[in-house]
Amino acid sequence: GVIAGLRKGSLADRLTMLLSACAQAMPPFCLAFLLIIVFSVRNQWLPASGFDTWKHYVMPVVALGLFAMPAMLRLMKSEMETVLATDYIRTARAMGLGGSSVVLKYALRNALRPLVPLAAAQMGTLLAGSVVIETVFALHGVGFLGWESIGKNDFPVVEADVLVLAGIYVGLTLT
Repeated sequence: GVIAGLRKGSLADRLTMLLSACAQAMPPFCLAFLLIIVFSVRNQWLPASGFDTWKHYVMPVVALGLFAMPAMLRLMKSEMETVLATDYIRTARAMGLGGSSVVLKYALRNALRPLVPLAAAQMGTLLAGSVVIETVFALHGVGFLGWESIGKNDFPVVEADVLVLAGIYVGLTLT
């Protein structure tokens, strides 16, 4: 998002927006199955399921992360474009500050402000998507516990699961 905002209309900008559109169009469970086919079945680089080592978590993290990325990427791009057009950035450049110091010290700090609430709101989407991803990758987390409890009609566990996830979501959005 920062690179796309810095180089508006460039190849990097267009590739970033294309990646964003593709990531938004693909549901996480489809991406999860695609990752399993490419990285586990064909190439055998990563394990398809389980939770023993760090390699077991690579594909689930990628599947959930690519689902949450497009909104944050587009917001970061538009905020960088907006911040770079402000008077204080032009003043900092006129005073002789280098391009990277202006971007890192002044522009990025102000462009990140609207990204924090969006990232907290995206956590709710990630928590909801974790149920499907944990089922696909056979991970035993909070989402899988809720899914398994629904199947067994264990409603106190389902209620506790929903309460914990709702508490996490409320806590994240309040910060």
